[in-house]
Amino acid sequence: MIKTLLLAMLAATVTPEDDVRCSELAFSHAAEQRDLGSFSGFVHQDARFTGSSVLRGRDQIVEGWSVFFSETGPTIRWAPDSVEVAETGDLALSQGPYEILSRDEAGAEIVSVGRFFSVWRKDAEGTWSVIFDGGTPSLPGEAGRVRELTDNLGPHCKSSD
Repeated sequence: MIKTLLLAMLAATVTPEDDVRCSELAFSHAAEQRDLGSFSGFVHQDARFTGSSVLRGRDQIVEGWSVFFSETGPTIRWAPDSVEVAETGDLALSQGPYEILSRDEAGAEIVSVGRFFSVWRKDAEGTWSVIFDGGTPSLPGEAGRVRELTDNLGPHCKSSD
């Protein structure tokens, strides 16, 4: 009973921005860990991801991002440094730095950085999913920011299993 009350009180102090921020970190973690099932669960069925082309719908997005889920593929990770939630409480924008880590033919690590944006939609059950996603080309000024943000935000978003 006390645990339930405490959890209810803690849940009441979580803002919609915190909820989106933690969803974004979990989404990134799924990609970084190459967990395709978890990753696809964050993608709205009718989502659009923009880049060199537009990927339409969860199936195209998962196929387009398949390189990140290959054991030998690059690793991608990101973290939000800004979250805005509409007054309706069911639409949000998150943005921040991303990093793509890969290796050249000699095995040297290559780090590409830039900024992402994600538009999130909250469904009737209260679950957030990404409806639009995109990013900018590499920006050197973002190097190292993903780890810094994840280290600062991550403990706040850990579940209390």
